[in-house]
Amino acid sequence: MQILSLLVVCLGLLLPASVFAAPPARIPAQATISAVTVYQDRAQVTRSVTVALKPGSQVIAIEGLPVLLQDDSVRVDAKGTARATITGIEVKRSFLSQTADKRVKEIEAELRQLERKLGGLDARKAGLVAQKGFVDSIKVAWGERISQQLAIGKPTGAELNEAMGFVGSNTVKVEDQQREIEQEKQIIKEQIDALKRKKQEATGSYRKESKTVEVAVETAKEGKLTLDLSGVVNQATWEPSYDVRLAQDGTSAELTYRAQVRQQTGEDWNNVALTLSTARPASGGAPPTLHPWRISFYRPMPMAMPAAAPIRSYKKAARPVMAESMKADMAMEEEEPAPAAFQTAQAATEGTSIAFKIPKPVEIPSDNTRHSTVIALEKLPVSTEYSTVPKLAAVAYLTAELVNKAGWPLLPGTVKIFSGNTFVGSADMKQVASGEKFTLPFGSDDQITVKREELKQHKEAGLFGKNRMGYRSTVTVTNFRKEAQTVNVKDQLPLAGDSEITVSLEEATLPPTEKKDDGTLIWKLKLAAGEKKVISYEIVVEYPKDREVTGL
Repeated sequence: MQILSLLVVCLGLLLPASVFAAPPARIPAQATISAVTVYQDRAQVTRSVTVALKPGSQVIAIEGLPVLLQDDSVRVDAKGTARATITGIEVKRSFLSQTADKRVKEIEAELRQLERKLGGLDARKAGLVAQKGFVDSIKVAWGERISQQLAIGKPTGAELNEAMGFVGSNTVKVEDQQREIEQEKQIIKEQIDALKRKKQEATGSYRKESKTVEVAVETAKEGKLTLDLSGVVNQATWEPSYDVRLAQDGTSAELTYRAQVRQQTGEDWNNVALTLSTARPASGGAPPTLHPWRISFYRPMPMAMPAAAPIRSYKKAARPVMAESMKADMAMEEEEPAPAAFQTAQAATEGTSIAFKIPKPVEIPSDNTRHSTVIALEKLPVSTEYSTVPKLAAVAYLTAELVNKAGWPLLPGTVKIFSGNTFVGSADMKQVASGEKFTLPFGSDDQITVKREELKQHKEAGLFGKNRMGYRSTVTVTNFRKEAQTVNVKDQLPLAGDSEITVSLEEATLPPTEKKDDGTLIWKLKLAAGEKKVISYEIVVEYPKDREVTGL
């Protein structure tokens, strides 16, 4: 017995004290989203929670996190009055039973209120239908009465006008009110449909999957500890859009840089600090790797023997597995008076990317709807000129060359174009680096007139046995603007597909400024205010007399 007691004592001395220690206390916590950085295909969400700690080992369980949270992206920072050391971080899946009785009751109350409004609108519509029927009956009765009285020289013109005015004004009034009611009903029906979807989500009997991040800490001194947990989620994105407004003098343009943000991450972003980043985490930071490029002579594969049948069967069986794998990968990827001044973002360079910090907290629900915010306002220098293709349209189109003077690139997106206060149209913006030039169309201008006359003629060279086809054109351009303008007049030479066909430009009163390899001819005309210029030229095609040429 003494030997057994001695062994127990020795074993206790050899084993660490932690073997006999109680398991660490578990502290459940709910973190609040404080900041979000949105990339073009995902978002990094930062949330904070403060807990009170006592000396010893504890596990802080941050619960109710979205299932889209990427486990390998989770990071935790902590600070506070408690002297604590983080000893481990673990991400776990969990299931929460949906209990949303209070929210369901609120939704049902909203539905009842909207349905009462819808019933009231139906009652109003029924009244209007009755009113219109009454007016129509009066119109019929008056029509019969007027027909009878016209035969005896009545009614008077004043009475006729009074009758027509009463029927006409009341008919128009009733129809207008009916249209307004239909519009109100449509809006209320959309609201009802949205509330029904929310009710269905809130009353679902399924268990909602979520994630929990468990942070193990060793506390040396009692106090409070604030944890900042950040992680990446999919199904969040932002897209740039632009408004470009050309000044009246054509020397500058105002660029409004907007962002369209939307997300469907499974949780609303309420009162959060928002940052929009041009970084692309998915693409990585390293250039692609070149693999060996092997070439060899073609050697046909030997004909398969019957014994190879099991191999063919194995390959057929493998295809569905590959397809399912590809579908799974695709599913993971999918889970993605005085003018008022605009509030703009603060741009900051972060390595090779730009981050736009929105100055005020924002609200972005998880419903995948677009929310617009202004990133920046920039005044860009502009040089303008006109282009015309009289062969296709005798119209002068204004084009503007702008310089991106902002300290960041303009990402691909849609740009709405204005000339002064007039909306011209929309165009696609390609990526433009800081300092790079880009051009935008600003529509046609009636103050620059273009006229074109063409004479198609056929001649025979005779002596050399060739056919000669000539196209003579005369183009007149007039600048009715009060300032000098540059107009690019464009035409083209046909491209010969055979060496026996020759194409030439002849009798040009003004040689083209530029001739491109694709046959494009450009005359750059500089016109003073009120000036008119005329250019004429002939495009000549020669080919053998016994041959036929297509395209002429």
